[in-house]
Amino acid sequence: MENAGYSFFSNNNQQSEEDKALSCSGLLFAGANFALDRETRNALPEGDDGILTAKEISRLDFKGLDLVVLSACQTGLGEVTGEGVFGLQRGFKKAGAQTIIMSLWEVDDYATRLLMTQFFKGLTAGKSKREAFLSAVEFVKKKNSDPKYWAAFVMVDGKE
Repeated sequence: MENAGYSFFSNNNQQSEEDKALSCSGLLFAGANFALDRETRNALPEGDDGILTAKEISRLDFKGLDLVVLSACQTGLGEVTGEGVFGLQRGFKKAGAQTIIMSLWEVDDYATRLLMTQFFKGLTAGKSKREAFLSAVEFVKKKNSDPKYWAAFVMVDGKE
């Protein structure tokens, strides 16, 4: 799809710079391909486009949400400004999420599966989020020392 529908996300000139930046990151669910296609976008019911933007996420109430795991490729990226990075992580933080795990580049499916499996095993075994995350990274690192397999993921605001 041309430019992944970028113009679809940022077509309102009345938005603040923050809102524009948050509108350029999102999660695509079933039906999103119709919203991104110029020919089918207008036929969708309002509010049912299959796209949850970081701007929309920021307006949700996630106070008390302890952990968000965004294990897909490049989920930690966004528009960099003088106020930080505006992307999915900013949307979740504004909504109240405590800790976010996200990736900074394209990730290997198998290595990601190993890392996430080990992470959640650690959590269910009683480790803190930070301990479980670091332990999972070490587990994958022992399997393959190349950083492209284990260093893409970061934890933001992890609490013990």
